[in-house]
Amino acid sequence: MSYKKTIFTGTLILTISGFLSRTLGFYNRIFLSNLIGAKELGIYQLIFPVYLLCFTLVCHGFETGISNLTSRFYACGQRKNIYRLIHFTCVFSFLLSLLLFLFLYEGAGYLSKSLLKEASAAPSLRIAALSLPFVAIKSCLHGYYIGLNRSSVPAVSQLVEQSARVGGIYLLSVSVYAFCADARIAAWGMVIGEVVSAIYTILAYWYSRYIKERFGFCRFFSRQPHRQPARKKILPFSSLLREFFRFSVPLTINHFSLTIISSLENLLIPLMLVQYLGSHTRALETYGTLTGMALPFLFFPATIVNSLSVMLLPAISSSYKQKKMALIKSTIAKSLHYCIVIGIFSTFAFLIYGNTLGEIIFDNPEAGHYVYLFAILCPFMYVAQTISSILNGFGQTKQTLYHNLIGMAVRILFILTAIPAAGIKGYLYGLLSGYAIQISLDLLCIFKISLFPFSVEKTLLLPSALALSGGLCSQQLYHLLSGKTSLPPFFLLAVCGIFYGVFFTFFQLFLEHITNP
Repeated sequence: MSYKKTIFTGTLILTISGFLSRTLGFYNRIFLSNLIGAKELGIYQLIFPVYLLCFTLVCHGFETGISNLTSRFYACGQRKNIYRLIHFTCVFSFLLSLLLFLFLYEGAGYLSKSLLKEASAAPSLRIAALSLPFVAIKSCLHGYYIGLNRSSVPAVSQLVEQSARVGGIYLLSVSVYAFCADARIAAWGMVIGEVVSAIYTILAYWYSRYIKERFGFCRFFSRQPHRQPARKKILPFSSLLREFFRFSVPLTINHFSLTIISSLENLLIPLMLVQYLGSHTRALETYGTLTGMALPFLFFPATIVNSLSVMLLPAISSSYKQKKMALIKSTIAKSLHYCIVIGIFSTFAFLIYGNTLGEIIFDNPEAGHYVYLFAILCPFMYVAQTISSILNGFGQTKQTLYHNLIGMAVRILFILTAIPAAGIKGYLYGLLSGYAIQISLDLLCIFKISLFPFSVEKTLLLPSALALSGGLCSQQLYHLLSGKTSLPPFFLLAVCGIFYGVFFTFFQLFLEHITNP
C-alpha cells in the first residue's frame, strides 16, 4: 500500500467510526439536555477543565510518542522493541493515572469550591476520576495501533465507548437516577464508556499479540504496508526510554500547558458571563447551552479533520526523516485544501440551518442561535488542528506550543474584556482572533521548512460559491417541502441536509476533476 493510500485508509476508517461515535454522542447530548437540563449540563461541562489536566498527563504525549516510535521501529523490522515499548508505557501510564485518580478523588471538594466556584460539581468530579486508569491503558494501545497503520482497533474502540456511554446513561436514568437525575449521571456514563472501551482494546491487543501471531492463524505483521526486512537490533532499555521520553515529554508538556490555559479559559467564561448577565444560574445555563449543545455541532464535521491529524503526524515524521520533500509538499497541500473545503461547507450549513437545528434537536432556540453565531469558526478550527499536527510531524513541538499559547492568551484577553461588555459575542471575537494569529504563525513556520503550493481559487473561492449556491437551494427545498408534506421536522431537515451534502460533494469533485486533469 502506498504512502498516500495508507494515510487515506487510516483516515477513512477513523472518520467513519468518528462519525458514528459522534452521532451517538449527539443522541447522548440530546437525551442529557432533556434529562438534566441546561444548568446541570453546565455543571457537568464545568468539571472538564480539571479532569482534562489529568487526562492530558497520561494520554496525549504518550499516545503520540508510542505511535511515532512504533512506526519507526516497525519500518526497521524491530518488533521486540515495539513490544518492550508498549509494555513499559502501559505500566508507567497506569501507575501515573492511579496517582492522579487519588489526587482528583481526594481533592474534588476543595477544587470544586475554590477553583470551579461550584461546590455541587464535586461528586461528578470524583466519579469522572474513576475513568483515568482505564483511559491511560487504552491511549497507549491506541498509539500502538496507529503507529502500525491499523486504525480499525481505535476506530471500533470509539464506537464501543460511545455505545456503552449511551447505554449506561439510559440504564441509570431508569433505575438509580429515575427521580433525581443530575450531572452525576453524565459522569457515570463517561466512566462506563471508558471502562468498556478499555476492556475491548486490551482484549483486541491480547488476541492479535498472543493468539494470531503465536499460533499463526493470520500473521499480524504480514498485512502491514512497507515492511522492511527484520533487523534484530534490540535497544538497551535505557536507550528505549530515552527515545520515548525525548519525543513524548515535549508533547506532554505542550498539551499540558495548552490544557492549563484552555481550562483557565473555560473557568473564566461562566465567571465573566455572571458580570454580563447578572445571574450565576443564568450564566451556568448559558455556558451549558454553548459548550454542551451548540459547540458539539461545530465539532461534528471535525471528525474527518481529527482523523487526518492523527494519521498525518507519524506519516510526515517518517517521510521528513527520509527527506521525501516532494511527497510532503503534496500531502500538506492536499490536507489543508480538504480541511478548508470541509470548513467552508460546514460554515454555510450552520449559517443556513443553525437556528433550525437548535429548535428541532434540542428544543432550545438559544442553542440554535449560538450554532448560527459561531458558524464562521469552522474553517479556522479545522485548519488550526491540522497544521499543528503537521508542525509536530516536523518535530517543531516547541513552536507549536508557543503559537498555541499566544493564540490562547489572545482568547483569554478577550474573555476578560469582551465578555463582560458584549456577552457571548465577546468570546466569539476572541476565538476568531486567537485562531487567526495561531494559524498565521504556524504557516510561517511550515513555509520555512516546506513551501507547499496553495490555490486561492480552488481552495477558497470555488468551494465558497458552491457552498452558498447549494445551501440556498437546500433552504428553498426545505421551505417547499415544509409547506407541502407532513414529514416530521427532523426528517425534513435530514433530507435537505443530505441534498446539500450531495450537491456540494458532487460539484466539488467535478471541479477538482476538470482542474486536475
